[in-house]
Amino acid sequence: MKNKIKSFLKMMIIMRGYSPYFASKVPKMFIKDLTSNNDIPLKQKIWAYQRGFLSSRTNTYRINELNYRNHMPDFDYYNLHPINGIYSEWIADKLKIKYILSSFDEYLPKYYFQLEDDEILRLMDCPSDIDSNMNGILELLKKEGNLALKSISGSLGEGFYKLSYIDDVFYINAKACDMNDVETLYYSLKGYLITEYINAHDSIRKIYDITPNTVRIQVIRDKNKEPKIIGSFIRFGTQQSGVLETPLAGGIIAGIDLKDGKTFDPNVVINHNLQSITLHPDTNENLEIIIPKWSEIKSKIEEISSYIPQLTYLGFDIIVTNEGFKIIEINSLTAPTVISYYYPLFAEEYSREYFIAKFQKRARHFKSILKRLSHDQINPR
Repeated sequence: MKNKIKSFLKMMIIMRGYSPYFASKVPKMFIKDLTSNNDIPLKQKIWAYQRGFLSSRTNTYRINELNYRNHMPDFDYYNLHPINGIYSEWIADKLKIKYILSSFDEYLPKYYFQLEDDEILRLMDCPSDIDSNMNGILELLKKEGNLALKSISGSLGEGFYKLSYIDDVFYINAKACDMNDVETLYYSLKGYLITEYINAHDSIRKIYDITPNTVRIQVIRDKNKEPKIIGSFIRFGTQQSGVLETPLAGGIIAGIDLKDGKTFDPNVVINHNLQSITLHPDTNENLEIIIPKWSEIKSKIEEISSYIPQLTYLGFDIIVTNEGFKIIEINSLTAPTVISYYYPLFAEEYSREYFIAKFQKRARHFKSILKRLSHDQINPR
């Protein structure tokens, strides 16, 4: 009976325009939001749901009566999936990205191995003197010092492992271990890539050097127009977040000024609320910096976006290095939380018009938001 109810609910949600993927996820999101976050009053939750938001987002990212018209409602946003249509698959798979962007290979990490179906497959950047077996992986780790293990289809650092070999000691995610632990990890993984581990620019590593401190750059290409960067932010890891950098794991976020690359408004999430900080809690370094080579990075990201015009909504995750930058991931329907906090998606005309056009293609599923966008005046954030 329980499974029949789930199937019926999923069918009803699909009829509202949701993809099968989000038809399964949206009810779970709603129930979790309603039954948890007990520090949010029921009245505030109802206010959020009536406007299409999860209450956790209105609470953590400060969406309120004055500014909510600037922001993309969660339930409308998820209804856009897959926002890049069939071409979303190009970037859902990290291995496909490597091949599709082969003309921009200098901006991608080196790919060494693929772990698939109990095989170790040699990839394009594996040194010729390294064997495609467990001994070869260990030999490469000893040679490089660090390697990254990542799920081919994962995002937000999900399932990420950092392997290290320093002074004859193995490490998994910065925790000392022995060779047997590394082998056990390997045998537990399926559908994984082993790639180069990218170190951030010295000025960024100075703030925190355990994580690469990823920069997100959000790009939109409206119909018959050139791609445009509409927002950016950086994440810093902390001792609390481990090898991850996401705010819910304990990481730090800061907006990046699109004009000059200067970071602004750094925050951490404490008890479901953003708390402004100026110094990194573990290193005491100032979080307000200028991202190195920002103009060159912007120009190249827009060039790469033009190279794949079929993809009109792209969230580039890059690591800024001493030499330039590396793309570690490109996201299709990125989470509507951090980027919208710093750069609300309806507050800027270019992105606002892009989404209106998307809504109008399936107008019967977006009647409410289209009506709101046609009548509302945008207020300051």
